[in-house]
Amino acid sequence: MPRSVGTSESRLQIRTDRLLLVEGRDEVNLFKALIERRADAEPAIQVIDAGGKDRFPRRLRAIRTAAQTGPALRSIGVVRDADDDAGSAFSSVCDHLRNVGYEPPAAHGEFSKDTPSIGVFIVPDGAEAGAIESLCRRSVEGTDAAGCVDEYIECLQLHDAMQSRNVEKSFAHAYLAAMSDPLARVGEGALSGAWDFESTAFAALVRFLRDLAARGA
Repeated sequence: MPRSVGTSESRLQIRTDRLLLVEGRDEVNLFKALIERRADAEPAIQVIDAGGKDRFPRRLRAIRTAAQTGPALRSIGVVRDADDDAGSAFSSVCDHLRNVGYEPPAAHGEFSKDTPSIGVFIVPDGAEAGAIESLCRRSVEGTDAAGCVDEYIECLQLHDAMQSRNVEKSFAHAYLAAMSDPLARVGEGALSGAWDFESTAFAALVRFLRDLAARGA
């Protein structure tokens, strides 16, 4: 039986003993697609929407409460964008984990030895600034469509017409606009096969997801 716990926003239901907490609904779509196509996750990983990075603590508390009324969780993975500072993002997630009673891992991409085993992955690679769009962009580098979008962005920058502060997100939106069924979000694009999950750009993230599934097996 799924375990559930009420929150001020929604009612969280836990269906598996391996969880992946991501920033938002669109990330849920992307990670579901990535897990299905690359992670070979057996047993299953449940992907949970945190409702934004600022709500990670609330979701972690909800998970902690739900786990007290059912079989113990084996592993929990947390994925967050680095944004401007990967180190700060990692430290922030670890602080939130400690505050709810979970022992965080020693480093990005690793898992703690406790039960449940906790892992943290800061996108794109635990060191550089960026977000999930960074990996999406890297995965299609060298394609004709990506080259055209690069030229478009360069043109905007050349003419001082680039108002967006996030080039990676701008690239992703422009790239998806060229698809046969134009889409607005990277997760929707993932469900439609827009991003190359076989690319080495996703290799470290795939390893993390496979480690998440394997913990406690």
